[in-house]
Amino acid sequence: MHHETKAILANALIAMLQKRSIDKITVKDLVEECGLTRQTFYNHFYDIYDLVEWIYLQTTEKSLAENKDYDTWQQGFYQLLISIRNNKVLVQNTYQSTNRDSLERYMHTVIYDQVLAVVERQAIGMSVDQKHKNFIAHFYSLAFIALICEWIKDGMKEKPEDIVEQTAVLIKGDFEKALNKYAK
Repeated sequence: MHHETKAILANALIAMLQKRSIDKITVKDLVEECGLTRQTFYNHFYDIYDLVEWIYLQTTEKSLAENKDYDTWQQGFYQLLISIRNNKVLVQNTYQSTNRDSLERYMHTVIYDQVLAVVERQAIGMSVDQKHKNFIAHFYSLAFIALICEWIKDGMKEKPEDIVEQTAVLIKGDFEKALNKYAK
C-alpha cells in the first residue's frame, strides 16, 4: 500500500502538470485531485519536490542499475536521457521552477553513483586513493549534468543517441588514463 499511495500521488502530479506549472501546484491541490488527505501526503513526502525526486528515481533506477561498468555506461546514460525525455513535462516544469535544484540534485545523485561505479570497476587492480576516484566521478558527473541541463533548456531536440555517441568519443579511455595518473 505504501508504494501504491506514492504512485497515486505521482500520477496525480504528472496529470496536473499537463495544465499548470509545478510552482502553481500545492499539496492541497494534489491531495484533492487524488482523494487523499494532506496527512497521507506528508506521511510519504516532505513536499512536492520530494515527490518529484521520488518520481525521477523510480523511472531510472532499474535501467541504471544494469549499466554500471565501462562497457555499458553508455547504455545507462542513454536510458537516463530516454527517461528524461519520456517525462518531458515533469522535467521541464522542474527545470523552469523556482526549485530547479531538486532536478540537479537528483541528476547528481544518479549520475555520480553511476560514474563512480564505472570508475571503481576501472580501478580494479590499481592502487588509487578513494578521494581520487571520487574526484574523477564528481568531475565527469558535473560534465554529464551540464550536458543534460543544456539539452533540457534547448527543448530536448537533439537525439539521445547522438548525445551519448558524442560523449563516448570524448571520454573513451579517459577514466583509465586518469586512474593511472593517480595510481601509487
